[in-house]
Amino acid sequence: MSEKIEAALRWAAGQIADCSESARLDAELLLAHCLDKPRSYLYSWPEETLDEACWQRFQQLVDERLRPTPVAYLLGRREFFSLDYAINPAALVPRPETELLVELALERIPEGAAWRVLDLGTGSGIIAVTVASRRPDCRVSACDLDSRCVALARENALRHGAEIEVFESDWYRGFACGTRFDLILSNPPYIAAGHPFLAAGDLPAEPELALTPGPTGLEALRAIIAGAPEYLEPGGWLMVEHGYDQQAAVGELMSAAGFIEVRCEYDFNDLPRASVGRLAGR
Repeated sequence: MSEKIEAALRWAAGQIADCSESARLDAELLLAHCLDKPRSYLYSWPEETLDEACWQRFQQLVDERLRPTPVAYLLGRREFFSLDYAINPAALVPRPETELLVELALERIPEGAAWRVLDLGTGSGIIAVTVASRRPDCRVSACDLDSRCVALARENALRHGAEIEVFESDWYRGFACGTRFDLILSNPPYIAAGHPFLAAGDLPAEPELALTPGPTGLEALRAIIAGAPEYLEPGGWLMVEHGYDQQAAVGELMSAAGFIEVRCEYDFNDLPRASVGRLAGR
């Protein structure tokens, strides 16, 4: 027996409540996906009866959400910086906090400037593609250790008509000596291995490699910051996302590596989320 839209949403929200802080929203997104309609359709037609195939599909997605599987993986998409990106379990689900990193980059790249920009550990490509979309004169490169992420980032670049170079590399190892950029960006893994946070919410369903780099959580940040001077132009910028409790450590690493004008920027939750520095020399 099938259900009406509002009854189906109430049922799903009740099922999901224990694994999601946004149970009703999750239910609406999943049902709109099954119906191939915008969420506004659900509000306009709450008494519409779902056909049996849609109802069965919806129940299946709710069951998968309970595992828990992130909604973005179930939908195969996620919005970031007002752009729609393809998402799959190979890459971390984009977080709103990461929009800060893109905002910081766009603040510094002048309109029409042909900056060379590098996104390290690109995942789904959201940072590189968004920057390339907003600053089309830039030459944007992106790399990731996982070949599946490289393929996903290329898919997203094609989706948005962004001309970026995406290739497989373990941080800087795939770059030729002498390669230089005006700006390096990265949202690397920064949660300490074994931290209870890794077992919370949807995180167990996301790729561990994209979440934790090792025992301290600073391993990737340390490698990125230490290697950046070799690949930045003098006066070039480095911007990294990090944990709310890593501000001091990241600032010290940047200063020790020769960066000046080092500062930490706060996200929409008023938490220290990204650090920025300029390489001395110009």
